[in-house]
Amino acid sequence: MIKNLNANEIKKDEKLKQSFINAKYKDFNINCNIFEGDFFLDSFNYFPITKNLNTFSNLFTRDTNLDHDHFFTQSFYSSFKKDKENFKIFNKIFLLGSSAADNYYSNLLQFLPRLFFINEKKIKIGIHRNSSLKLRKFIEKIFNIQNLEFVFVYLDDNFYSFKNSKFPQFFNIKDSSAVLRKFLKFNNNVIKDKKIYVTRENSSYRSIVNESDIIPMLRSNGFKIINPNLYEIDEQIEIFSGADEIIGSHGSNLANIVFCKPGTKIYEIGPKFENSYEKFFENRYKNLSDINNLKYSRIITDTVDVDNHSELAEKYINKKILNNSNYYKNLIVKIKDFELLLN
Repeated sequence: MIKNLNANEIKKDEKLKQSFINAKYKDFNINCNIFEGDFFLDSFNYFPITKNLNTFSNLFTRDTNLDHDHFFTQSFYSSFKKDKENFKIFNKIFLLGSSAADNYYSNLLQFLPRLFFINEKKIKIGIHRNSSLKLRKFIEKIFNIQNLEFVFVYLDDNFYSFKNSKFPQFFNIKDSSAVLRKFLKFNNNVIKDKKIYVTRENSSYRSIVNESDIIPMLRSNGFKIINPNLYEIDEQIEIFSGADEIIGSHGSNLANIVFCKPGTKIYEIGPKFENSYEKFFENRYKNLSDINNLKYSRIITDTVDVDNHSELAEKYINKKILNNSNYYKNLIVKIKDFELLLN
């Protein structure tokens, strides 16, 4: 069976303890524990299993909404033991990873902060093949600033065997926020508007059906209409960091509020989440606002079914959840509520 070890158990095992590198900066109080050696891992959970069948959930749980219980079952162990010798092998990889669904929130707040604890000057870096060109270009820009020579190695949806490789721990959202705010600062001379409305036009979910009714009101109140998908990631960072007020629908682009200055007003437009599995999403941006000392408010909308589900959603999300969850619907803003917000 797979054994889950905590920090104290790691410290007591001298050989195992030597498999962890503690990467840190002199002027920064957040460290990154990097596992170095041989391990197995799948490209969705990114939950490493050593050749001695140990794992470390306290370090390698990237998302508290993910359930890792199945890794500790007899059925998983039996299947893993039978198949592990047939996994494709990667050698000498720095495994950053990325969201299999190319989710911007996950990539920005779960995966990218670990980039800044690489101490090599030449690496092979592992990410999911589904990663967008925009994400790859952003990683390349960071590495160019660091004078780091690299090549991408791509993972598909599968289990893999890694030899002589490195895998950095995941941070909690508070630490991820601190890392991003410290190391990601850009000046591209893009939009410097103080009042921003973030549209989800043409998005698969949580687009505002009656957006054409509220945009004139927004413009008359001095808001600039922004579609983050039209901007590179470093440009998005600059747009959000310069704003005093941001209004936007619940969605991954709001992850950029991590770069807002303290006191920025955040108005999240979203549906009422009624199912237990939606609670994780409900407070996502409120929590991010609280961590970064932003002034958060929420505008509740009505919902309407989408015409079609996205290909990635159908691939990775349970069909019942897709059909029932308000997360996978579009939104209808209550105009009177919106007028009150602006006035």
